[in-house]
Amino acid sequence: MSINKKNKASTDLRSLDTDVPSLLDANGQFIVGEYKLMHYFMVIFFLALFGYGLYDAITRNFKDIDYQSYVFALALIPAVLILIKVRKGTIYIRINAKGIYENERLVTPWAGLLNATLTQEEKKGIYDIGDKFILLLQYTKPGEAKPLIRKIRLTNTQNKSEEEVLAAVKWFWGRNRNGLE
Repeated sequence: MSINKKNKASTDLRSLDTDVPSLLDANGQFIVGEYKLMHYFMVIFFLALFGYGLYDAITRNFKDIDYQSYVFALALIPAVLILIKVRKGTIYIRINAKGIYENERLVTPWAGLLNATLTQEEKKGIYDIGDKFILLLQYTKPGEAKPLIRKIRLTNTQNKSEEEVLAAVKWFWGRNRNGLE
């Protein structure tokens, strides 16, 4: 099965020109995590809703409180959950000299990588408003006769763009093939 058969839009590795070394962390790794600023805005929004519900309850002396105050008070729950998620610092993708990792598990070392493509799944209907970018990796695994294909979903809340992810794959893969790692 070819990597490009099922998906319409794709980006080839040769078409990217990004300054990858400037995107690496101090350990020489490319790390894709959460875009924290957006989540902090969401926390502030939910805390404001909670504050309004609390203010409404206080102005009524906690007597004769209507359902709105209870609903607004429940906004504390998503605020805390989002804050926990942001503080945890989840790493979705790690690309380094050893290979490509998804959720801290090695998907493939560079020696096994055959092809990497950035693609986008088709929207299923009018209600499907988000982008669905996918990093498709075609790689070999010892003991397997056929190449394997792995889809790594790129989220809408990540801190690196899809093009930067593919450029990092291209950069590390090229360095490995040229014997620089």
